[in-house]
Amino acid sequence: MVWRWVQRVVGSLLVTPEKLAAFPALASHSLSPEHVCDAAGVQRLAELGPHNALVVAVDDVVDTKKRAHTLRRALERGAVILFVESETTLDGLRLTNALRGIAVRLDEPPETGERALYGVNVISLLRAALAHNDVADLAEALRGMPTHRTPHKALAMLPESILVQRTSVLQRVLRHPSLPVYVIVFVYSSLRVLPVALIREFHGSLLVLWAIDLITAVPYTWGVLAMLFAPKRRIRLLAALTTLVTFVGPYVYFWLHGRGYPPYVPIVIVGLTLASVLLEANRYRQEQGLRRRYRSVSAAASGATSALAETR
Repeated sequence: MVWRWVQRVVGSLLVTPEKLAAFPALASHSLSPEHVCDAAGVQRLAELGPHNALVVAVDDVVDTKKRAHTLRRALERGAVILFVESETTLDGLRLTNALRGIAVRLDEPPETGERALYGVNVISLLRAALAHNDVADLAEALRGMPTHRTPHKALAMLPESILVQRTSVLQRVLRHPSLPVYVIVFVYSSLRVLPVALIREFHGSLLVLWAIDLITAVPYTWGVLAMLFAPKRRIRLLAALTTLVTFVGPYVYFWLHGRGYPPYVPIVIVGLTLASVLLEANRYRQEQGLRRRYRSVSAAASGATSALAETR
C-alpha cells in the first residue's frame, strides 16, 4: 500500500512530457505546439504526458461503438486529448467528416503525404457523442466506470441513465492521483512559515503570513504561465503585474511587521527569490525544448511508423 502511494506521488510529480513527445505517432510528425495545446485545452506542453493523453486509431473514434469504449479509456484515466494518426487520405477524410470541428490537424505545416496526425479534445468528443444519440453505446461502455480521475466537467455532462461509479467531492479529492502533490505543497508552505516564528523581530501574525502565501500561490502560477505563453500582449502585461504582486506580497507583509532583522534574514529571502527565478527559468527552458521537439521530426520514429504501415 505504501509503495502504491509512492508510485502515485512520483506519477503526479513527474508528468514526463518528454516520454509522450517520444511516442512514434508524435515524433514522426512536425507538429504545431499551439495547435496541440489548443486541442488539449492546456497552456503548456509540459502539462501533457502519457497519463493524460492517448494515441488511438481512426476507427477508435469514427466507429460509434469503438468511440464509446475509447471514451471510457480516456475518462477513466483523466485524459484530455486523443492523438489520432491517419495513414491514408481516406482515413483523414473519414475522421474529419465524422468529427467535423473536433478533429484538429496538428501538422505544421500540413504535410503533403497521406499520413497526418490529428488532435481530439476528450470533452468535445464526449459532448458530440451525447448530442448524436450515442447514449446507448456510452451507457454500455461506461457502466461501472470509476470516476475519481474523470474531469468534473465531463462527469456533469453524463446523464443519470449512464450508471458510472459516481463519487462525492471528498472521495474524488482523496482518491485523485494529484492529491499527494497538493499535500506536499501545503506542507511546504506551512513549514516555510515556521522559521519566521523563530525571528523575534517579526511582530505580525503567522496565520496571516501563511494565508497570504497560500492565497497568492494560484494567481502567481497563472501569472507565470500567462506571462510566458499568452498570445495577447495585454494579457502578458497583466500576467507580469500579477506575478510581481503575488510574489512580493508575503515579503511586504513580513517587512512591514518587523524591524532590525539580523543579516541572515535578507540573505535567506534573496536566496528564495533567486531559487524561484531559477525554477521558472528552468520551466521556460523545458517548455521551449518541448516545443522544438514537437516541431522536429524523428527519423527513427518516422521509419518505425513506415515499417509498421507496410506490415499492415
